[in-house]
Amino acid sequence: MLTRLYHRLLTFLSLPAILGEFFDGSTGRAYGLTLSRKVLLVWTFLRNTKRVTTASHFLEHLVMATRLLRVPPEVKGCVVECGCYQGGSTTNLSILCEITGRPLHVFDSFKGLPAPSEADRSHALPGPEEEHVYEEGGWAASLETVKRNIAAHGKLEVCTFHEGFFDATLPGFGEPCVLAFVDVDLVSSLQTCLKNLWLTLVEGSCLFTHEAHHHEIALAFFDRAWWRENLKCEPPGLVGAGCGLGLQPKAGGYGSAIGYAVKNLRSTRLERKDERGLEQ
Repeated sequence: MLTRLYHRLLTFLSLPAILGEFFDGSTGRAYGLTLSRKVLLVWTFLRNTKRVTTASHFLEHLVMATRLLRVPPEVKGCVVECGCYQGGSTTNLSILCEITGRPLHVFDSFKGLPAPSEADRSHALPGPEEEHVYEEGGWAASLETVKRNIAAHGKLEVCTFHEGFFDATLPGFGEPCVLAFVDVDLVSSLQTCLKNLWLTLVEGSCLFTHEAHHHEIALAFFDRAWWRENLKCEPPGLVGAGCGLGLQPKAGGYGSAIGYAVKNLRSTRLERKDERGLEQ
């Protein structure tokens, strides 16, 4: 109990540094966000994570908010979430999409995880020296539950839901995307998301993962052979790989579950060279 209170105090005292970019005057200026509206947004995000069961932290949502609010309004594109559980993160993302005038596309089976492969049944978390175990049907919540939560605390009107496993719903999606949040647990599911979303990301946009602290998930963002074979580009790497972004006090320092990859010129260089016949 004392440890929990101590960590909450540290988190509170660290907020000015953690949210420095969020509160920067340039963040959200194009969308009319004043300092008072940003403070209200922080409170709203915190309150929603208490009202709607979620696996992610309100500070993680605010990191994504910062990135989205810095995308100029003239840059067209939607926001995509893959894996929404009961809609905690979806609720907060829907509020951001209403502010920025962007549609939110939500992909989930609404029946839980697919049957994991043998390699995906457990993941190692090197930092806390833990192991997460997965099974078919885990993290299930119905579409009705998610819609009810968003309607009560977010902006349901900006949401479009794609029900089914990712290998059935993501192929052919293809809409330009300015931010993606992938909370899918399994490497196989992550790879399906990457195959179908990475090339739709607008240059400079971010794809966030909520398993940055998982050894197996982090490695997927550095696997040169896989990226070259499947997406004809160099792997982007992952900011926060191994420990997540430093948002919350953890044993031995700060961490979180979230990290991100940036769609940039380096990660598309191989594809462009191939088109010119300079590299096979």
